[in-house]
Amino acid sequence: MITRKNLGDGVVLVLFSGDGPVNTLGRADNERFAALIDELLAEPSVKGIVLSSDKRDFLAGGDLDELRAVQTPADAIAIVTPFLKAIRKLETGGKPVVAALNGTALGGGFELALACHRRIAADQPSARFGLPEVTLGLMPGGGGTQRLPRLIGLAAATPLLLEGKRLKPADALAAGLIDAIVQPERLLDEAKAWVLASSNPAQLWDMKSFRLPGFAPQSPEGRQFFLASWARLHKRSAGCDLASEAILQVLHHGTERSIDAGIAIETRHFARLAASFDAKAKIRTLFVGTANARAMKMRPKNVPVSKPARVAVIGGGVMGRGIAYVSAMAGMEVNLVDISADIAAKAKDAITRIAERDHERGHLRGTVADVVGRIYPTMSYADIGQSDIVVEAVFERPDLKRDVLAKAAAAIRPGTPIASNTSSIPITNLASALPDPSCILGLHFFSPVERMQLVEVIRAGATSDEILARALDFLKRIDKTPVVVNDGLGFFTSRVVTTYSSEAMNLLADGVTPQLIDNAAVNAGFAMGPISLCDLVTMPLLKDIFASMRGNGRRAADRGSVARETVAKLAADERVGKAKGNGIYTYNGETREPWDGLSACLGTKPSSLDEATVRDRLLFTQSLEAIRTLEDGVVTRPIDGDLASVLGWGFPAHLGGVFSFVDRVGASAFAHRAHELADLFGGRYEPPAMLLEMARDNRKFHDV
Repeated sequence: MITRKNLGDGVVLVLFSGDGPVNTLGRADNERFAALIDELLAEPSVKGIVLSSDKRDFLAGGDLDELRAVQTPADAIAIVTPFLKAIRKLETGGKPVVAALNGTALGGGFELALACHRRIAADQPSARFGLPEVTLGLMPGGGGTQRLPRLIGLAAATPLLLEGKRLKPADALAAGLIDAIVQPERLLDEAKAWVLASSNPAQLWDMKSFRLPGFAPQSPEGRQFFLASWARLHKRSAGCDLASEAILQVLHHGTERSIDAGIAIETRHFARLAASFDAKAKIRTLFVGTANARAMKMRPKNVPVSKPARVAVIGGGVMGRGIAYVSAMAGMEVNLVDISADIAAKAKDAITRIAERDHERGHLRGTVADVVGRIYPTMSYADIGQSDIVVEAVFERPDLKRDVLAKAAAAIRPGTPIASNTSSIPITNLASALPDPSCILGLHFFSPVERMQLVEVIRAGATSDEILARALDFLKRIDKTPVVVNDGLGFFTSRVVTTYSSEAMNLLADGVTPQLIDNAAVNAGFAMGPISLCDLVTMPLLKDIFASMRGNGRRAADRGSVARETVAKLAADERVGKAKGNGIYTYNGETREPWDGLSACLGTKPSSLDEATVRDRLLFTQSLEAIRTLEDGVVTRPIDGDLASVLGWGFPAHLGGVFSFVDRVGASAFAHRAHELADLFGGRYEPPAMLLEMARDNRKFHDV
């Protein structure tokens, strides 16, 4: 709903008051807004306009559910056209317009603010301002790519648009995105005062004397700027980021023309993106999937919400330190347990260095002293008795974990959740150490814990609703994004991602060069190729991972695979990895080249496989194993698997995740290609029964 209210002296407040928790702009809202603006501009008694919201935030942007439903570019254009016309009239209507930003303004909300003659923000620490559309495979469609560079220049606007940055009020003021910050209770008064004092309401870019701040796109500096920007984009995304490409094109070609011509160019590109698979996949996974996960919709409804205040973390290694740090940063008291007081104290020292680094980067919530002061290193289990949750993060060895879990269970109150940060060991195998198996579950964090949002929550057969709910409450407090899966070897993430590194080893055994394997993955959208990843993991550890994932030796993912034999040969030749300078690549400082003894070590001859086939093998093996986890009941919803694959190991976001990739190809075409790969490279590519049924019935994993 959009209403008007008289603020007195001829100033009218336009108030956005949607039905949901935040205000969004759909087609009906845009049409209502356009009609209201026509009405206000036509009334002689209206001297000026103030835009604001009755919610905590101003406007969150466009209606993404509506955008997900568009089928053609024309559908998208129909949504934004009323909005574009309305805000252009605001700029040129001859009446001063102020955006009174009572909270966050993002996407279309901030584009509306850019069209106002002044932007005044309430001093709200939680508020954020920016144009983050690129993170969802979209670009601004309300003139943002044209007004922002005309306001602050191409050099300042481009990174904000390409990175989708969300600025705090003070940073937005410093960058020139807003004009003033006032106390919340003064917001409407200040906005009204500016309207009444304004005598020449016009945008800079509508003046004949206007020149783009900094440099023009066709100037020598501008040409060099765009040349470098394209090079950086290609290096980062290898052609897989359609939205960033469109933004650069529109910035270049739009800002050398009039504002109206530039907006017309933006609209065409926005509409094309909105109708694309990439945007729909990203919105579904990274917006809908993430929002559902963070809203804890999988949390058992019959359990009262808890607020954990004290956590025990057992193990001061990399993962334990990360878990302790994020817990302390969330305001919890942390007992950090290790085998000696000295080792536990050194772990705290390492956490202090992380906190100092984050403080320097502006990422720390609170002071270093306050955060680190909430961490108490100890070697005594007697100190953890009052813990609200225990997280075990010791070495990935079942006997060691069972020993630690038994000691923790003996020290804490009955009914306290006990979580194992294991990446692959079935939780049921660890539950035998506990007197009450209903209290244990898995919390699989990803490294580095302070940066990675995903936590894979593993529910064993005996895990109670209460324990699951309280563990999710803990994850909510430390601001993580949970995906709940059922117990099994490797759960979801390790089970699927292991097929990625395994297939890289199979490709090496087939004589494919490391560079081709890595390039195929990077060009498909992975941030890092699997061979480079294997060198980071190290051959000895990779050998252990493959052994731990063997299970009963009859896994479908292992049919025809020689991955274990391949990594064993590399380890036997004392190839370790990047850390030692001698993995599959040989490293010399910042340079590397394939090890010249690789073919002799593996007994291979040069392969004739092309990049497309290598890419298919790397992508298909992951999606096929993901489908098997769905058949086995490890995951129950494809969107959970998509979210876990994108956030957990960087499956290409533009593909939407391991299940979304199947939808992109089509079940029938995917099954056909899987049969071809199985005939050529082994039974691990045989399509599962679920996929064959989907192909027969022409079904998808996702309806939208």
